[in-house]
Amino acid sequence: MYTTTRNIAGDTFMTCKDCGHAISMNKICDQPIQSATEILKHMATHNARALAAGGHVTPELEAVRARREAWLLN
Repeated sequence: MYTTTRNIAGDTFMTCKDCGHAISMNKICDQPIQSATEILKHMATHNARALAAGGHVTPELEAVRARREAWLLN
């Protein structure tokens, strides 16, 4: 879902392949918990839109769901 890009000034960003949302790698290093929360919220927004449109969710979410169901069955 994200790809790493570098701009001309040498800053590195993680950029969303779907919408172009970018987060600085410097911010990720300085504020890891806040950055992880922001990335997860962004991914959740994409998945919610896909479900609302009747589409499919990302394979990552399907894998999490399968692990959760397997855990609940044990």
